[in-house]
Amino acid sequence: MNITQAATYLGIAKSTLYTWRTRRPGFGPRAVKAGGALRYRRSDLDAWIEAHAEALDDPEADHIHADTRSAASQSGALGSMSRRSRPRQR
Repeated sequence: MNITQAATYLGIAKSTLYTWRTRRPGFGPRAVKAGGALRYRRSDLDAWIEAHAEALDDPEADHIHADTRSAASQSGALGSMSRRSRPRQR
C-alpha cells in the first residue's frame, strides 16, 4: 500500500504517518522504501495495530481496573484529575 492507502486503512491522517516516521522513529508501522516511495504491507499494519491494542480487551484486566477504580474512589483519591475537573470542596 502507498502512504495514502495505509493512512486510510489505519484511520489516521497521512501526515501522522510521516510524523511517526521522522519524529518518532520506530513508533509507527514498519515501511518499505521501493523506488524512493514508502510502501506498507497490510500484514505489518495489522501487526502494528495488534501491538498497540489496549490491554483492556482482557476480561481479567477489566476486573483488575474496576477494583483499582473502586478502591481509589473509596479512599477519596482524586487520581490524575486536573484542578478544573475536580469537584469543588466546600
